[in-house]
Amino acid sequence: QVVLGAAGSGKTTYCSGLQHFLELQGRWQGQTEDGEGISNGGDGGGGCVYALVNLDPANDTYEHRDGGGARGKAACALDVRDLVCAQQVEEEFKLGPNGSLVFCMEFLEKNLDWLVDGLAALERRHASASGGDRDMYVVFDCPGQVELFASHDSFRNILRALERQLGFRFACVHCVDVQLCSDANNYLAAVMLSLSIMLQLELPHVNVLTKCDLLGKGAFGALPLPFDYYLSAQNLSHLLLSPGVEAGGGGGGGGGGTGLDPKFRRLTEGLCDLMEDFALVNFSPLAVEDAKSMHHLVKTLDKCLGFVAAMGAGAGTSAGASGGSWEDERNAFVQSLDASMDLPGGESLDWGDHFAQLDARKREAARAAREAQDAAAQANAGKPPRLN
Repeated sequence: QVVLGAAGSGKTTYCSGLQHFLELQGRWQGQTEDGEGISNGGDGGGGCVYALVNLDPANDTYEHRDGGGARGKAACALDVRDLVCAQQVEEEFKLGPNGSLVFCMEFLEKNLDWLVDGLAALERRHASASGGDRDMYVVFDCPGQVELFASHDSFRNILRALERQLGFRFACVHCVDVQLCSDANNYLAAVMLSLSIMLQLELPHVNVLTKCDLLGKGAFGALPLPFDYYLSAQNLSHLLLSPGVEAGGGGGGGGGGTGLDPKFRRLTEGLCDLMEDFALVNFSPLAVEDAKSMHHLVKTLDKCLGFVAAMGAGAGTSAGASGGSWEDERNAFVQSLDASMDLPGGESLDWGDHFAQLDARKREAARAAREAQDAAAQANAGKPPRLN
């Protein structure tokens, strides 16, 4: 997966949630001492190796080692900041934040061997750890400067090179903040940006409206049109007819938008017709802590990547493969999550509880491992030296 989107759209949060989701689903479990994903080694043919790669030179929220959790940072298997750091580029070349990111991406393109060698080393290491029977599932967390994907060629050239040299199959995940739907201007701009990125990268592409859990919390007022309308991204001319648009309300319930300027109405109508003629853009809803939306998005991406996964341990084969309904598949997945938590008496938790308990279980396992190591060290310290 290539995770794209503007700054603050929820890319890093999605990558972290995806890691938890794949672990609960049984595709990936645990990390090596270097903080890299290893396969679960369980039953079923859907297991794979998960590796998170940070391609954002300005993102300092990742840590290499598994101990990064103690610092409140997620672990990544490969970090582009080891090659080039945006902050250092700003200080050395007196560039702004946007110029430094462009420089970093061009520098990565010219030194692509670093990325290719790092990914190849990960693949070899994981193939050795899993016995060579697990695929490597790589997620790239990309910078938040959208010009790098919509108009600049370096990022596209990097992906093409990885396809040629390593045989990677990519699917793009374009994250768009759902708050943009509350303003007609912002929503049209998001649709145009999504279309531009799709045409520029020419890869399987899934556009995602993130932070959908905010819709029910009144964070930015009520949407002027039904939510399904924003997911389909068709009949965009309806935005021009929504209340408050030309009066300066931007089509949002809060009335804080700038509105569509009447003198640009013909231009806006032409852009709407253009995007509808392409008919390429639609959106999938996502709330990272909602199991149904995460499951639906991952299934869509699996189709894009040609990846077929079995259900988690104890759940049997997927309902899609056996002709079951969506509810059967979802219930089987929830049962597999409950089984992974060893819940007594057939109790069931929601996704948020699973999400929280997973972290607690990992911390408890790490603490138990440290105590066992300390106990072994103390026991060895009291033994006399062995004579050969």
